[in-house]
Amino acid sequence: MLCASSVDAMLKEKGYSTGSLYKRITSATVDGLLTKDMETWAHEVRLDANNERHADANTELPNIQDAKQSIEFTKTLADLLFVLPNRVKRGIEATKQNSA
Repeated sequence: MLCASSVDAMLKEKGYSTGSLYKRITSATVDGLLTKDMETWAHEVRLDANNERHADANTELPNIQDAKQSIEFTKTLADLLFVLPNRVKRGIEATKQNSA
């Protein structure tokens, strides 16, 4: 559930703050922030969280492998949305400074 909350927070930070998490993931894909594969993975994390929050007797709860996959996605999304863009920005600034 915490991974889905993290995805939610990251999308909000990127300006996707209205509607359900499903709609925000889809909007981020339509806008090019996420690839189709990232969208698929994000929805899997979202659905795993839903299964846990809304579990009933017939719902299989996520296992350790599911948790590891959710964590891996969340870390990957953070890298793509925040870490890598900052590295690129710092690289551009360093190149400009070296050229001056």
